[in-house]
Amino acid sequence: MPRLSCNHIIKNGLQNGMQNYRCKDCGRQFKLLQVLLFTGYKERKMLDYIRCMVAGKSLRACAKVGINLPTSFAWRHKILAALQSFEDNINFFGVVEMDELLMDYSEKGRIYKNAEELKRARKQKPKKVAVLAATDRAGNLLFKKFDGKKLSSEQIEQFLKAKMPKDGVMCSSNKKAFKKVRRNVIKHKEIVTSHRQKRGIYSLSTVKKKASEFTNWIYFKFRGVATKYLQNYIMWYVVMGKYLTGVTVSNTGRILNLASSDRWAWYRYRELVNITYVDFNIY
Repeated sequence: MPRLSCNHIIKNGLQNGMQNYRCKDCGRQFKLLQVLLFTGYKERKMLDYIRCMVAGKSLRACAKVGINLPTSFAWRHKILAALQSFEDNINFFGVVEMDELLMDYSEKGRIYKNAEELKRARKQKPKKVAVLAATDRAGNLLFKKFDGKKLSSEQIEQFLKAKMPKDGVMCSSNKKAFKKVRRNVIKHKEIVTSHRQKRGIYSLSTVKKKASEFTNWIYFKFRGVATKYLQNYIMWYVVMGKYLTGVTVSNTGRILNLASSDRWAWYRYRELVNITYVDFNIY
């Protein structure tokens, strides 16, 4: 398989009727059938599907590669599930802007058995889910969905321990959860109120701009997504901003590399599909 940093993927002849591919950057050759992501599927159509996907086409438009709409939905989410591994490559340094993003809870696609189930669901489901947004001055960006209607200081500390050194600067709003983050987790905290700058260098303008762009992308492009799939779309947005270029051919190769590098993507996708909204613990 090609390395993750490679993006110049070209066709390289046939072997036993199967299309071979070669990366012009590292010289490695591979077949789509070698990749767990494509095993058991119409591998010759998958590359065309990824090309449509990175071009921003809808599920119906992507399905024109020769698959039906339910298959188009499944392929998209299997690819997005594979992008989860990219989160391990994201870390923050220096001044890190952090904010809480509250997004609408959604059960998009759910079919209710009867009016009683619909009535019960309306009473039980929360209105919002909490997402932690973070970015630094180097352009690293990540959104992380957590269980609960609001962020807790424990969740923020968990994120900081995994993604940020202790000597960094956490620049956040004056919400209670951020104020309660302990000093032994992060030594320097800067609390910024409203949209003003603090001492000329600390502000939340960048993270708020990124959060606004992300919510517009979710609500206007996709008309909202089911909450159980939200983290998949988050990683799609992060990968587009950090890893992809404006060239569809290069982006197709990069998504192929990312998606094919995660052997556990199928299992995560199946787990998401099998989640029922009763079991989806965000209450």
